[in-house]
Amino acid sequence: MDFWISSICLTIALDFIVKGSGETVKDRFNQLKNAYRDREAKNLILFIGDGMGISSISAARALRAQQDPSKLEKLLNLEKLPYTGLIDTHCKGTFAAESACTASAMYSGIKPTPNTLGVRDIEVTSCDTEKIKKSQFNTILELAKKSKMKVGVVTNTRITHATPAALYAKTSSRYWYSPSDIPTNCDVESIGEQFEKRMHEFDVAFGGGLKDLPSYIAGKNMSSTFPSVNFLATAKEFERLKLDNSKPVIGLFAKNHLYNAINKFDDHEPSLSSMVSKAIDLLENKYGYVLVVENGLIDIHHHENLAQKSLNELLVLDDVINQTLERVNLDDTLVIVTADHSTSFSFSGYYHGVFEYPMFNQTILNTSFIIYAYGSKVFQSHDEKQVLDDINDRFPAMIHERWGQHGMDNVYIGGDGPRAFLLTGVHEQTYIFKVIEYALGFNKLSTATSLIATTATYFILNVLEFY
Repeated sequence: MDFWISSICLTIALDFIVKGSGETVKDRFNQLKNAYRDREAKNLILFIGDGMGISSISAARALRAQQDPSKLEKLLNLEKLPYTGLIDTHCKGTFAAESACTASAMYSGIKPTPNTLGVRDIEVTSCDTEKIKKSQFNTILELAKKSKMKVGVVTNTRITHATPAALYAKTSSRYWYSPSDIPTNCDVESIGEQFEKRMHEFDVAFGGGLKDLPSYIAGKNMSSTFPSVNFLATAKEFERLKLDNSKPVIGLFAKNHLYNAINKFDDHEPSLSSMVSKAIDLLENKYGYVLVVENGLIDIHHHENLAQKSLNELLVLDDVINQTLERVNLDDTLVIVTADHSTSFSFSGYYHGVFEYPMFNQTILNTSFIIYAYGSKVFQSHDEKQVLDDINDRFPAMIHERWGQHGMDNVYIGGDGPRAFLLTGVHEQTYIFKVIEYALGFNKLSTATSLIATTATYFILNVLEFY
């Protein structure tokens, strides 16, 4: 009897319309039913919005609706993923998060000492080369290569920045970008030196950061410096690139970060969208691939309290996610979207709906929907008129600091494709690696045994409860 009552209730529920969004419970039921794929994935694409807290996602959604009123109250593409959850981002020994620790957690399942990369339990800025060598651990770069998979990374930050560098660097300081950053009498390799030595291990690597490579000389043809790879340094070289997989393709298109998407500089940088599309073209093969994509400018602009730039970068990433979901085969490709950490960005208000007045021109409201906890522009008065409509305007903060800081709250995670259903719930950040490891079959025996045991326990408990 209970079964039939439940069935009738479910039938009624499936026809119930969620007012406002137009989505029905039946739509959601069918989405989950169609998205369920319990099979091993051939490919992985991991999208990371650096500093992309939930408040940033909400504000970007509101901004997009103001840019295009037809999208009023519609979710971002990343929010439409069938399986979603929350991730706890704290670093070892602290509630706070920083990108070296958080990226390592996602790539390896290990949380190193904050501000270190690829080494376990090392003091920050240690120069003990023997200890650094002994404490190194593998990431999905090494694991994928052992499985004959291709590996790529695409970022609009320097390739030596913490999130991309966590794939390959083994160092006691994430800030040792180039040899000039290392203290005198400290005989360790900079991140730039390590990238030069290991770049051939990537099948594709696109980003910025030329200035951190010891061999870089302005105006020099870098292809002659690195003959083992196809090295690109301009958008024209990128556009002319043929899909020849005989050599790894390394493209570093700026000395620093790639700022072109929002600033519209004429600096010969390819877009994040084009770099991701080209990377997938180059990576596709019979053994599969792992591709990590980062929009790091979301975080960089939040640190500068440049909210309009940051939110526009989030929308850039959202468009790239949609473009990717439309082209890949989700029957064999696991797509994960998440953030490494949030920021101290707040999006709030109580006066009128945010759709009635522009987010970035608050003359009417005499206040701002957007405020930071920390930053260089301190909030002066609740009644101060603020016209913050320029993309370079800094938004107010409550506490004066040179830079905005990271948040300690949970971040979003969503996914689609094989075994993406494992991403639901609230998890510690190292769990992302465990899902990747299981989905790609990197550790088939121990991981599968653990998950099967967990599933069996859940099933038995529910059967016992039924009886």
